[in-house]
Amino acid sequence: MKMEQNMNEQKLIQNVIEQIKEAQLKLGAEKEVIRLYFPMASMNAILGTNYTDEQEMLAALRTNTVFDTTVLGRLKFFIHEGRFEVRVPAEGAEYVAGEISDPPFLKAIVELFAHHHSLTIEEICACFAQFDKAYHCEKMTPGTDFDYAVYFDDAEYDAYYYCVKMEMGHTIYHRFAHNSKHAPLFYLVNFLQFLALVHMELLLFPLYI
Repeated sequence: MKMEQNMNEQKLIQNVIEQIKEAQLKLGAEKEVIRLYFPMASMNAILGTNYTDEQEMLAALRTNTVFDTTVLGRLKFFIHEGRFEVRVPAEGAEYVAGEISDPPFLKAIVELFAHHHSLTIEEICACFAQFDKAYHCEKMTPGTDFDYAVYFDDAEYDAYYYCVKMEMGHTIYHRFAHNSKHAPLFYLVNFLQFLALVHMELLLFPLYI
C-alpha cells in the first residue's frame, strides 16, 4: 500500500502566483487560462515530497482538496510530455493582476530588460545594487547555457537566481527558484542537472525577454 505524503501546498500556490506575476509584468494582464510546466524534481522540491512515480504524484495532486479552493480558483493537474502541467483558471490570472502588488525588484529588472536589449553585466548588477548591496554575481562555468548568475542574499528583495546570457548582441535572463536544499549544488553540477533540481518553466509566456 502506497503511503500518502504530506505536501506544502501553499508553497506551490505561491510559486504559481510569482510565475504569473512575472508574465503579466512582461506582457500585460489578461483574463485567460494559464498553464505552467514543472519537472517532477521541481514539484518534489516545492512540495517537500519525494515521489518517483509520475502517476502516483498526479493522483495525489488531483485528490488534494486544498487545490480545489485556492485564491486562484481550482488548480488542475496533468502530465504533458514528461512534465507536470498546473492549469490555472482565468479568474486566477485576474486575481494576480488585481490583488497581488508588483514586486519592486521584479518590476525594475523586467523594465530594464524591456528597454535595453544589449545590457552589460555591470548594468544588471547596478539594478540589484539599487535594492541591496548584498547580492552575488557569479560567473558560470564555461560550457553551461548562461554566462552569469545574480542573486540576493536576502530573499525579501527577491528569492530567485537570475541567470544571464549574452549572445548575438542581446542579453536575456531566466529565473530559477532559490531552493536552500539544493543551493550548494549550484556551483558543482552542470546546467542540465541544475535545471532538473530547480527549474520552473512557464507555458504561455516565455521567461526569456
